Amino acid sequence: MATYVRTQEIAHHIGARGRFALRVTSSDVELRAGDGPTASVRVQLELRADSEEEADELFERVRFNHRAADGSLEVSEPRRNEAGIGSIARLLGIGSSRLEASVSAEVPRDAEVTFEGVSADVTASGFHGAQQYRTVSGDLVLDRIAGAVRVRGVSGDVSLRADDPIRLEMNTVSGDASAFAPRFDELRLVTVSGDVELEGELAARGAHRIETVSGDLSLGVVDGLTLEVRGLSSDTRVSVPHRSEGSRDRRRYIIGGGDANLLFSSMSGDVSVHPSRRVAPSGPLQPATPVEDDEQLAILRALEAGEIDVEEAAARLAGRRTDA
Repeated sequence: MATYVRTQEIAHHIGARGRFALRVTSSDVELRAGDGPTASVRVQLELRADSEEEADELFERVRFNHRAADGSLEVSEPRRNEAGIGSIARLLGIGSSRLEASVSAEVPRDAEVTFEGVSADVTASGFHGAQQYRTVSGDLVLDRIAGAVRVRGVSGDVSLRADDPIRLEMNTVSGDASAFAPRFDELRLVTVSGDVELEGELAARGAHRIETVSGDLSLGVVDGLTLEVRGLSSDTRVSVPHRSEGSRDRRRYIIGGGDANLLFSSMSGDVSVHPSRRVAPSGPLQPATPVEDDEQLAILRALEAGEIDVEEAAARLAGRRTDA
């Protein structure tokens, strides 16, 4: 049995702000933003067959479906009892043939993009229009994006890099999520056990909320922020100049001018706040308060006695407050 490669190409004029939708199960997917008004899709199929004729027959029966309308294009793989393309050949009864598919598409930059997948790994880059991504176990990488972005996932990891402000809504179960943007105009992120890494300015007038059950939050701050932590057994470590108030299970940390508001709610997830490593600040945070000689001595004695660890001692000596 040999491997045969067949290619299917689909193109349709949808306009600069048209609609594009792609639905697959296990295919690897690459979505790229383009400058033209046409959405172009290329499907490459690797077919395991006993002959060219058998490969041609299989190809004709597993070609992707597409529906083109004025201003929109929808592309989906053929389905037989929702089994996915990896099982279609067996379901069609073509001997022991097997197939694999990879999909690449170029879509107008400002188009409305919708993706739905099961175990497909997806990379999408350059889009600035409204975007929706749904995946079960596949990983999702979003690069150089902007606009309104909605993500739904189960166990796959999500990595997001924006080059312009975004409004982000993300909901996952166990997959880890990282999101870096120059500014989040609005942020709503919910996860059960996945960890969250977030860096970027939070708009002062936006609604910003992160909810987890046991997932931790690593937050890189670039501007003034008021962080409210609500957790039954959450630990919080803040390594930037700040002041704190409130009770242990409902504590507020005011950083810089405290203009933006972020609520972190969790059963047992921990929080780590630090200066941003990837996103440049829009202005300087408040400077650290100098540590007096007597306070330095007290810190060193606490370290020697084992009351604090080296990391906390270094933060205090640098003039940064930490809260557990």
